[in-house]
This record gives sequence, C-alpha cells and structure tokens, in this order.
Amino acid sequence: MDRLQRFERALNDIIGEYNKLGEELENLRQQGKSKTTKFRELLGKKIVYSMIITIFNRYDLIDKDL
Repeated sequence: MDRLQRFERALNDIIGEYNKLGEELENLRQQGKSKTTKFRELLGKKIVYSMIITIFNRYDLIDKDL
C-alpha cells in the first residue's frame, strides 16, 4: 500500500470515527446523560477529530461529497 492510499484510509477512518462519536453523543443526550464522564470524554474526542478534519479541509484534502 503506497503513502497516498494509507493517507486516504486514515482520513476515512477519522471521518468515520467523527460520525460515530456524533451518534454516540446523541444517544447519550437522549438518555439524559450529557453530564456524565463518558459523554465528556466522547465530546473531547469529537472535538479533536473535528480539528483534524478542519486542517484537512483547509488544505482541500477532503472530497466535498464526504
């Protein structure tokens, strides 16, 4: 696997994890667990992934259809 393929795979994993975290956070919100340690931990992870995605967007490295 060449470098570009590894990059694209990592980027897809990051975007997938970001979306998964959003779903998990929404489930916890619906259960009234938005003040739990788990919720805050997941929110912190989502913020980190958001920052990474923002950097990739800044350099036009993410397809608009993702």
